[in-house]
Amino acid sequence: MAIEQLEMTTGLNKVDYAINLLREWEPPEGYFLAFSGGKDSIVLYDIAIKSGVKFDAHYSVSPIDPPPLFSFIKSCYPNVTWDYHARGFWKLVQLKGLPLRRSRWCCQIIKESGGNGRIVLTGIRSSESTKRKTYNYIRSYIRGKHKSVLISPILNFTEYDVWQYIHKYDLKYSELYNLGFKRLGCVLCPFSREIELEEKYFPEIVRLWKLACEKLVIKEHEKGYYNFKNGEDKYQWWISR
Repeated sequence: MAIEQLEMTTGLNKVDYAINLLREWEPPEGYFLAFSGGKDSIVLYDIAIKSGVKFDAHYSVSPIDPPPLFSFIKSCYPNVTWDYHARGFWKLVQLKGLPLRRSRWCCQIIKESGGNGRIVLTGIRSSESTKRKTYNYIRSYIRGKHKSVLISPILNFTEYDVWQYIHKYDLKYSELYNLGFKRLGCVLCPFSREIELEEKYFPEIVRLWKLACEKLVIKEHEKGYYNFKNGEDKYQWWISR
């Protein structure tokens, strides 16, 4: 059992290590738990409960999250606070352009605005990307006036560990995973590898992205730039990554 295997350095299994970490760093005011509704955050949420530490969970509402995620969080996690940092998102697309892998301005607005001045719990895992392999369990986050400490208790969990935990403790999870999604997040995120699924199940958000592309191309043509024929042309370039 992967999550129950003892680590050589601590003598603890992965769950116990996460619990000990939470208890050791618990601030007097409690943690700010960043909750997305995805599989990693529901495991983090459950471990935080098991640890007995004080925390308040927050979901940063994204206008481009899968709509079924909203109903899942409302139904299964009614104690989670909904924070609205991304009002006027589509106007920002016109000002800043389409989010790109090297310019994901959207994350700073949607996902990283909460928890200023707090110790923030995240469900980040090192196996998710090459960059995250370099992360430590505890790290500082400073961007402009925003300063916080990030703690990632399940950093050493693999995807297998996460699902093992969910099934072992019979946690409820979004039905979107049963439709074939491996990750849940912003629809057509520059790092998404499930574009066909997203186009199939979330046509309204896709329509809004295409509308944004059309408006951007019109502005480009007005300035004398003709890199794209129309919005559909720009959209196809964008999702091709």
